Amino acid sequence: MTTPDDLLLLTAGDLMSRDVRTIPGGAPLGDAARQLARFGVRGAPVVDEAGRCVGVLSVTDLARWAAERVSRGAPRPRTCSFQQVDREPGGREHVLCLMAEGICPFQRAGVTGDGRPAVICTEPNCVPTDWQVVELESGAGVVRDAMSTEVVAVGPDAPVPRLARMMLDHGVHRLLVLDPEGRPVGVVSADDLLQVLAHPELAAAGR
Repeated sequence: MTTPDDLLLLTAGDLMSRDVRTIPGGAPLGDAARQLARFGVRGAPVVDEAGRCVGVLSVTDLARWAAERVSRGAPRPRTCSFQQVDREPGGREHVLCLMAEGICPFQRAGVTGDGRPAVICTEPNCVPTDWQVVELESGAGVVRDAMSTEVVAVGPDAPVPRLARMMLDHGVHRLLVLDPEGRPVGVVSADDLLQVLAHPELAAAGR
């Protein structure tokens, strides 16, 4: 029978997911944004040439970086690739959405400059972090320009109480697990901790 004391002896290495997607610090931001979209994640650890973790890149970091560029007078980023600029006879512009109606929350019904029915994009220059990442122009910069250097991480031997304490102290739901050389080897989430508490028999069987 598994006791509460047994649960406290579990470590990050026991609970972590080993499927860690990393992004090189020198990768172009556009490529990194597409990687996040392809992985289906909101952020990933950034590694140097030796595979050591040097930061974290999230869709929030991309949004902040894009906003700062706009404030410095740089061209505004495009929300996605499914856009087409339409000009009315008087010169006014709006952006058409080329996706089917009902797919994106930023769509609304409208008309083109020549009066044809169309789907209008209401947020053509934002980062809709719940389902997409910003389309960054080539030459925009590299990952290390936008990443967060504060990494909330633990070693594989960190016990459950420390994992829970770190999540609470830092206000995060995931902790990166690094090996002694600083290379990402796993991720522990709040859901992993909840699974242990809800199903201690499975945790005991997995050890």
